[in-house]
Amino acid sequence: MSPLLNETEQPGRLSAHSLVSLPRPVVRYAMIASPLTWFGRLTIGQKFMFSFGIMLVTLALSLAAILFYLTRINSYVDRHQRITVPAIVTAAAMQRSAFEMTLTLHLFLERPFPSNLDDTISQLNQHTAALKHSLDHYRVTHAARTHPVLYGMLIEHRQVVLVQQEDAAIEQIDMVLHELTSNWGALLQRGRSSTGGPGTMTPGAADLLIKRLKDGLDQLVDTHVKIDMEMKREGDLLLGRARLIALTLVILLAIVIMATYALVTRQIAEPLKHLSATADRVARQDLSATFEPWTSSDEVGHLTRSLSTMLATLRERTLALERKTKELEAFTYSVAHDLKAPLREIEGFSSLLQQQFVTNQNPQARHYVEVTHNSALRLNSLIDALLKYSRLEQQTMPMVRYNLSELIGGLVTERLHLVTGPQPNITVDLTAQDLFGEPISIRQALMNLLDNAIKFSRQTATPEINISAKEAAGETLLWVRDNGIGFDPKDSEKIFGLFERLHSPQEYVGTGVGLAIVKLVMEKHGGRTWAESSPGKGSVFYLAFPKGPLP
Repeated sequence: MSPLLNETEQPGRLSAHSLVSLPRPVVRYAMIASPLTWFGRLTIGQKFMFSFGIMLVTLALSLAAILFYLTRINSYVDRHQRITVPAIVTAAAMQRSAFEMTLTLHLFLERPFPSNLDDTISQLNQHTAALKHSLDHYRVTHAARTHPVLYGMLIEHRQVVLVQQEDAAIEQIDMVLHELTSNWGALLQRGRSSTGGPGTMTPGAADLLIKRLKDGLDQLVDTHVKIDMEMKREGDLLLGRARLIALTLVILLAIVIMATYALVTRQIAEPLKHLSATADRVARQDLSATFEPWTSSDEVGHLTRSLSTMLATLRERTLALERKTKELEAFTYSVAHDLKAPLREIEGFSSLLQQQFVTNQNPQARHYVEVTHNSALRLNSLIDALLKYSRLEQQTMPMVRYNLSELIGGLVTERLHLVTGPQPNITVDLTAQDLFGEPISIRQALMNLLDNAIKFSRQTATPEINISAKEAAGETLLWVRDNGIGFDPKDSEKIFGLFERLHSPQEYVGTGVGLAIVKLVMEKHGGRTWAESSPGKGSVFYLAFPKGPLP
């Protein structure tokens, strides 16, 4: 035997002590999901269907409860009409029969001369039979014990004593009627013999029995009046319960509506509001914004995850774009310094060569030096234009509202001082005086348009240039019109491309970047630009700026 077992413990059997000392198995129950977690797994359509379903069920229960109590109230009214009122009428009829029976008896006893005993007994038997018939009808039709619903109501109201009093009254009336029917002859003889003369009659057995009959009838009427009061009390209780149930269901429906509103607000409206606010921050280039994680499996949850993925992708592409921008800035720096330095040397040496070849009789050599010098100048201008375009594309636009008239007035004065040929006639007609934008870039765009207008209208007899502005539908419209050489309308979009030129450098000096800068400036401002022209009829270049800050 193992030393771990005492004398009372046998191998293969466990004592109570050993059962207590054994470790109890741990039962793990599945975690029950909370109602909100279950609700969160539903789609938005299912959430609305569930919410409206609860409302409809509550309304159905309300109608069912109200109909139930209306049915009970209608049943109460029906019982009152079929039982209580006819019962009191029947009891009153029995009282009337008892009164007629008493009257017949007293008329017989108080007559000075004996009347026909058999006729009197016959009349009394008729009254007794009528009472017996009414009592039997009452017992079968109106007694509380014969109506289970009425009897159950009295039990519920703890008024069973009324049923017992009714039974006792019916039993007393029945016994009195039985004694009277069996002993009318003897009672009349005894009553006549006890009469001392006309108008003098001592109470006899018949009077005592009739008094017991009246007491029974009075007790029956009084009992049924009390039963009628209990039925009215039951009606009041039913009406009160119906009102209470209706009020309770209205409150319950209001609670369901408020709970549904709270759930919909919490599960749908608030998440969408947060998503909208975060998306608005992202739209304003605030990539530090974060979409709050939403564990729900409905459309809001899918939208949140999709927007989070989109934001992560946007951040990656923004970082990549920033790297490319830095590379472009390095390239721009290289162009500005590494490429322009050799160009300055070429320009400088070619200028020296031009001075040395002034007296040289070799025209071919002078032509070569001149072409080299002009090419260096043109390449230097092209690099400057590219640098402007690159810087404009990279920089942000701090926009303000400024006076357009002052900007255009200063620009016109500056450009006219640089004109070497005939001075064009420039008119300014500004209906709109203010403009919202970045003044430096807009000035650059207007300068490019004004320089083009001066350049392409210089061959006309009287160059005319007009700069105008007005308020249009939701935007400020600015345009520059000239009476220069114009261009084919099919090239109205092509001319805004980078390095796009419609004329050779020998005809008109230019880099092909000026209108591209104009288009870039308008894109930066969220506006638009276009041109209208015909060959030989001049051109009009339009700039449309949105009113107010960018969305």
